[in-house]
Amino acid sequence: MKVTCPSCQKVINVPDEKIPEGKSITFKCPSCKNPIIAGHDKKGAHGGLPDFEGVPDTTPTTNLLSETQNIPIPPPPSGGRSLPNMDEALEDEMEMLEEGASRALVADAENLERISPVLRKMQYLITAVKSNDEALRKLQFNLYDIIIINERFDGCDPNNNPIIKFLEPMTMDKRRKIFVVLIGKNFKTLDNMTAFSRSVNMVLNDSDFSNFELILRKSMKENETFYRLFRRKLVETGKEAE
Repeated sequence: MKVTCPSCQKVINVPDEKIPEGKSITFKCPSCKNPIIAGHDKKGAHGGLPDFEGVPDTTPTTNLLSETQNIPIPPPPSGGRSLPNMDEALEDEMEMLEEGASRALVADAENLERISPVLRKMQYLITAVKSNDEALRKLQFNLYDIIIINERFDGCDPNNNPIIKFLEPMTMDKRRKIFVVLIGKNFKTLDNMTAFSRSVNMVLNDSDFSNFELILRKSMKENETFYRLFRRKLVETGKEAE
């Protein structure tokens, strides 16, 4: 969904699937911080209640039962955590971007200082996560163009990386739009068989960071060419609209 800020007129992309059906969310414009409302409810952001103006009030009024009038409302439990407001929770996890912006998720605290300059040069907006739980929350609410993962990120088992496990069942129409890089100490850089077996687009040995930009651009270009031909074939066979 594309939403225009009423204050500064910036066009912002909000993933449709991240807004609860029939609900609206309020978030701040990333440019001017003006509140913006976005929602799927065709009846309006306020619930679309019909206008009852002019309809005579024929509903009889009733008195509350006397035995329920003075029931005290219990206070919230002491020391417990109150549930977060849904709009606030969504705003915390959803990253609103201006039209045409590309984003990258980096789950590699060890190599972040070597990865970030390259991604900034390639004009990606970077989200650097500190744990697997944070990464999974971000992935549930956002779509990323590139995801870079250290196979041992957050102390996980390289053969059971939760971020890779999250991406594996993703449908092809979404997965092919994401370029996934897996970094490790035992990989042969650009080994296609290893990348295929780990369900990623590219593997990188962390000893090859001196050529990271060149390697990344080469691999992304090859991936782009492959899927351009793949999509053309889908269109020709009628399996996808042009």
